[in-house]
Amino acid sequence: MNSRLLYWVMLEGKCPKCGVYYTGWALRNPRYQSCTYCGAALEITENGRKVTPGYSPFTAEEHRINQPSSTPPAPHKEKEDVSTDKPA
Repeated sequence: MNSRLLYWVMLEGKCPKCGVYYTGWALRNPRYQSCTYCGAALEITENGRKVTPGYSPFTAEEHRINQPSSTPPAPHKEKEDVSTDKPA
C-alpha cells in the first residue's frame, strides 16, 4: 500500500499596516479579510503565493446613486372644511 502524506495548507493573512498575522480558512470570507486592529485589508497567501487581495470596508469602492438635480415639489393636499353646525 502506498502511503501518501496529505495535508492542507492553511490560508495566511498579514496586515500590511500594523503587521498582525492571521491564519485559517475563514480568510476566504470577505468578512474576515480585514485587520481587527486597524481595519486595513489583509494580504492573503496560501503556501507562500498570493491568493486574493483582502477586503476592507475602509478601502472598498465608493458607490453613489445619482440624485436628480431638482426634486419635484410634494403634492399639495387641501384641508377639508370640517366645520359643522351643531344645534344649540
